Amino acid sequence: MKYASEVIDLLSPYPGREWKMVEILNDVGGGRISKRRERDAIRRGVARVLDGLIENGAVLRRPSRPGVRNMAVYQWKV
Repeated sequence: MKYASEVIDLLSPYPGREWKMVEILNDVGGGRISKRRERDAIRRGVARVLDGLIENGAVLRRPSRPGVRNMAVYQWKV
């Protein structure tokens, strides 16, 4: 898992805080992702890390509200 340490370092100090995927991507990518291809690759890697953390019970995922696309939030479990 390429981005596991970055995601864990970002989420774990703030248990209970909700993070949008774009916030996580900006932190992992250093805020300097310019190419769509690069951003998509980072998004896939971060999604794999988050899926693993959800499966292990360390992170909670709250799906988006009905009618709102792609606004799920992730939260380090308290």
